[in-house]
Amino acid sequence: MSFNCKECNESFDSLKSLHHHLKKHEMMLGDYYVKHYPRFNKLTGVPIQFKTYEDYMERDFATYDQLVEWCDTADQEEVGAYILLLLKKRIEKKELDYGPCSTELFTSDLPPIRVYKRIFGSYKKVCDECGVKPMFGSNLPQEFHNDYRDVKILIDTREQQPLKFRYSAPLKLDVGDYAVTGENFQYTYVDRKSFADFCSTLSAEYKRFVRELQRCRQAECFLFIVIESDLHKMREINKYAPKRFNLDYIFHNMKELQRDFRDCCQFVFAKNRSSSQILIPKLLMLGPKMWNVDIQYFLDAGEMNYFEIK
Repeated sequence: MSFNCKECNESFDSLKSLHHHLKKHEMMLGDYYVKHYPRFNKLTGVPIQFKTYEDYMERDFATYDQLVEWCDTADQEEVGAYILLLLKKRIEKKELDYGPCSTELFTSDLPPIRVYKRIFGSYKKVCDECGVKPMFGSNLPQEFHNDYRDVKILIDTREQQPLKFRYSAPLKLDVGDYAVTGENFQYTYVDRKSFADFCSTLSAEYKRFVRELQRCRQAECFLFIVIESDLHKMREINKYAPKRFNLDYIFHNMKELQRDFRDCCQFVFAKNRSSSQILIPKLLMLGPKMWNVDIQYFLDAGEMNYFEIK
């Protein structure tokens, strides 16, 4: 494969060589691509700002919200072809054998599942066209809407900021922070994370957390990682946090773990502590019925209005 310079038509065998050659024309990399490969925002028509080569050639919107707005307002046939191509590219580039779940779609700048469902009828159908199955493809069980607030919750003795439940007891747990008593145990645990906890776990404590997931798998159990933050506001939260984290790195590690341990874990962003307090007993009591449910999708779709404490 060769790459021709648009300024002088000289040919190169790699992009790196071409980019180095541009110094002879006294051109910045961004100036070269903006001049010869102009790209425009599909929603606003404004020229795409050059940051890096890969970002410039792949990006069609300035923000994720613009992508979603375009999907909701543009010609639906055009939208369908575009978002199908986006999904196929993601699957091929990352060599995935599954359709990304809601958290991976969002952190990879792909449209939410609701958009795919509206255009194609179901997320499973669009995944079929890509030759894969959704990572989590089950429906939310009806029992999820039951009231589990009277369930006795076991809280790990090392939990530093435990949630409050009507009935609880301390116990040292091998996995996670929360479980239920023997007669209700469904081989399911919950690990509660604040924003800072989540970021630290997926960076400095990454190897330790991998070992915890390995123990969970060996015990044939499932771990829900419930984060007390809004997934869609993480960058804003990080901007004003006492300690800032590299969220691109954090999200990359989260997606890697979700892929490698999808048989025994799922990340769920429950927005806040009160929401987590109601969600956790449901996850623990229903156990395997929830393991293959894309919980983030139902949360984002507004089908979890029971999060409000009454």
